[in-house]
Amino acid sequence: MVDEAKLQELIDAREIEGLMIHYFDRVDALDTLGAVEIFTDDIEGDFMTGKVYHGPAAIARALGRILLQYRHTSHHISNHRSIITGDTATAFTYIYAFHRFPDDSTWHLYSRHEDELRRVDGQWKVSKRTLASLDSVPRWEKVSDDWYYGHRGRLTHDEAREKLGL
Repeated sequence: MVDEAKLQELIDAREIEGLMIHYFDRVDALDTLGAVEIFTDDIEGDFMTGKVYHGPAAIARALGRILLQYRHTSHHISNHRSIITGDTATAFTYIYAFHRFPDDSTWHLYSRHEDELRRVDGQWKVSKRTLASLDSVPRWEKVSDDWYYGHRGRLTHDEAREKLGL
């Protein structure tokens, strides 16, 4: 006997993961208008620029300004997790992003998207996105240290020692 609720959860999780794949395929193709197709009309996005952007058009322009700094990008995603509650969801997607500058230097970014989603006309859409970066190599002066949010909920070393009795 098939558990319909579990089956729907798997279908929803796969659809949400597909949004992330589509987004980065379009980002690496320098097609920011295609990338923002996954967003709701009232999307709110934080992309490590020191600003929060509202609406797909504003995000497409901001992404364009960001991506035009690079000759090439290559984004790789993993550790995708969706927490689905009816027609809303939270998703976490880990990202390794390779960036090549026009002068041939490179920048490697290690981050994750923290997304809120909702079902709109039967399709999942991202309604809030935060690019929560963990670190980069090398550190880049354009990126403020306080924009590296790190892993939310991460224990401090002291907290981990205390929990482990060390």
